Amino acid sequence: MEPVGTITKYYPFVDEKTKSILTSLMKDSDNYFDFVERLCAFALKNEAPLNLAFLAAIHAWWCRVEEIMDAIQAKYNDIPCIRPWAFHCDSMERDQLWFHDSVVDAIEGLLGDSIANWMEVELHILHAFFHYPLGEVPSILEPAEKARALIDANPLLACYEPAVTTFEAYAKFSEGDLNGSLSMVREGNELAQKYNDPLYKYMNMLQEGNILRCVTVHDSIVLFEDLYKLAEDLGVPSLIREVLNDSSIAFEAIGEYDLAISCHIEILEMAGGKCVSDTTYMLLSRLYNTLNDGIQGQEWIDRGFECCGPVASPPLYYYKAWSLALQGRTGEAEKLLETAYGLTVKAGVEAHLLNYYHISGVVELRKGNLLAALERLAKAWEMAERIPRGTNQNRILLDLARVEIALGGQSTDASVDVPGEWLSKLETFAQEKNLPGLQMYAALLKSEFYMKHNQLKDAIETLQSAQSITESPGVKTLRGRISSQIENISVLLTDRSSMS
Repeated sequence: MEPVGTITKYYPFVDEKTKSILTSLMKDSDNYFDFVERLCAFALKNEAPLNLAFLAAIHAWWCRVEEIMDAIQAKYNDIPCIRPWAFHCDSMERDQLWFHDSVVDAIEGLLGDSIANWMEVELHILHAFFHYPLGEVPSILEPAEKARALIDANPLLACYEPAVTTFEAYAKFSEGDLNGSLSMVREGNELAQKYNDPLYKYMNMLQEGNILRCVTVHDSIVLFEDLYKLAEDLGVPSLIREVLNDSSIAFEAIGEYDLAISCHIEILEMAGGKCVSDTTYMLLSRLYNTLNDGIQGQEWIDRGFECCGPVASPPLYYYKAWSLALQGRTGEAEKLLETAYGLTVKAGVEAHLLNYYHISGVVELRKGNLLAALERLAKAWEMAERIPRGTNQNRILLDLARVEIALGGQSTDASVDVPGEWLSKLETFAQEKNLPGLQMYAALLKSEFYMKHNQLKDAIETLQSAQSITESPGVKTLRGRISSQIENISVLLTDRSSMS
């Protein structure tokens, strides 16, 4: 591989022996991941200089190679600056909950010593990761601001600016400043290219893709395709998995649920039967629940509990409650909601509270308490409008439309009924944002409305029109349901015709 800023940025700070070894290893490596494996192998087989051992620990952590991380810790456990890099961080919330306090204790134990400024910046960046992606803004900004202060005081540390910018952009995103965060993360990308640092470029592109998901989701999908290529060039399996994970959320946002599911199946195949991040199990459960398949939703969330253990992560409990509610097991769902709500209050994360209102609304719907369901879901919608994440609005609108259809009752006369406020809002939302899968899902619900009101021709015309929205493999499940519904309505129309 050619020398890259990801590694050469350390040259002003390290000894000549370390610099020489790094240069030689880069020359012999095929890509960044190959370099990291060679670097770690050298550190494990030899008595490496302190700087080199520290760098091996850092980059093993960045690549999330847990076996190598553990081996480095075992060999260099008497070196305090290496200890903070022992803690895995490959999840949406699990690892942050498990390891945050240990990471902070290890870092704070170092900062009182005469540690080099560049090492301190690395440690502040590490700390910030343990508040990402669901941490409170002040918590994620605190270590980022400490790193920024060191950078501002020493021009040689400017090479770290792209990484710090990523977290600052995330803070703006969390506060709802989508345009400000987008501008900042693009600035971070430019800085990463200036310093020839593909790893920090990856960080900023990943964040940009997640912001774009909430602004122009189709641009997000294009960006993730480019990011996948960058992750392949770097050769890091964990980064490829991360891109697949975030790509799945973009596909979910446009309603292409089958493509979203396929991203996670690829992640599982890469793992070769081993447990993966809690995120994969949660998102697979969420996807199947969104498709109204509580059995599959429960299957995946149960695997998440098996792999993650008794972690105090509200989404695990929320998504299981949702799965159970869809199966009519509302009593069990309510008990899980109580547990999740207690964890939500403790965590103070607004996105978790939104989940509470949404899923408790689904439970009320399944119990037949339609007005209570409408109240809970309307509250969730208010929150989703304030903190859009590209998928939360879709899910809530679907269930608001379901409640509205249930409230409308049934008709047997020849009167003409029109869709209500929430079903109309769902249709408009999907059309204005050009979300093809969501448009098809809305058509399915609209056909249910028409069928309840004995307007079979309107129902079949709605579905036939929806068939031409997209040919993407991402809507295979929805397309199958539409075809099945058309067949059912055709039979009813034939029966009606024969009786007249």
